[in-house]
Amino acid sequence: MKLRRVYPLIIGFVVVPAALMLTVGILILVFGSQARDIVFGVLILALVATTLIGGFASLVVLYREAYVSRLQTDFVNKVSHDLRTPLTSIRMFVETLQMGRLADPERQREAFAILQAETERLSALINRLLDWARMESGKRTYDLEDVPVEDVVDEAIRAFTPLLLQGGAEVQRDVEPGLPRVRADRHALSDAVLDLLQNAWKYTGEDKRIRVAARRVGPTVEIAVADNGPGIPGADQKRIFEKFYRGKDPLDRTIEGSGLGLSMVKHIVEAHGGAVTVASDLGKGATFTIRLPAVERA
Repeated sequence: MKLRRVYPLIIGFVVVPAALMLTVGILILVFGSQARDIVFGVLILALVATTLIGGFASLVVLYREAYVSRLQTDFVNKVSHDLRTPLTSIRMFVETLQMGRLADPERQREAFAILQAETERLSALINRLLDWARMESGKRTYDLEDVPVEDVVDEAIRAFTPLLLQGGAEVQRDVEPGLPRVRADRHALSDAVLDLLQNAWKYTGEDKRIRVAARRVGPTVEIAVADNGPGIPGADQKRIFEKFYRGKDPLDRTIEGSGLGLSMVKHIVEAHGGAVTVASDLGKGATFTIRLPAVERA
């Protein structure tokens, strides 16, 4: 438990009741019987109320800490599994090649291709963890410049292409012409859009239909990623951007992910002076919208 969360409990649960009791003792010595009894009764009630409130606050904080601790444990277990899976594949294929079990050149090429893919997968996961650590420590920096929104969207779609090559997906690009630029780190903002695209990919069925749209709304520019997935329950929508949080649907637990993607999107967008929201109805998909201030040019 962090000390900054313990201090209010110490003050509310120990210091305040002690101060009240000290006041009671002083007033008993100073005041006459009638005034003393009235003040004594009021202070006793205040002491009881303070104790009850302090106890309730302690339970709430302890519950929240236990919940976060459970999420962190789940996160560590999930990340450990995600790291172990490509490492196991890499070790298996390296041992197979070392022992000369793949004499066929074609099979060797396939093994090397798998090794390369698993290495890239492992590297991507490690880079994501490092980015998250920098965000948590406040050391993540952004190189801001006036960038065209269409370039951000196109860069995200290009990075998303490897998933599209697996088939069964349709991505519609709908960027309003003549959009104003936004003040942003091009690569960081593209990563945020890419995270939303990957999230849409993971949580839709075999017939994947994803739409990326950008338009101007008043003084802001909106980038929206919509899918045709099962939708997000209202309770999850309120917490989906929290770090480590994943939906309560047991089917969601079988989908690969660390629970950091959307919290990283939120961090990136808010660092750019914007906001990210979600709108969803069960059975009708979900739409994540990034809103950023538009750069007005003379």
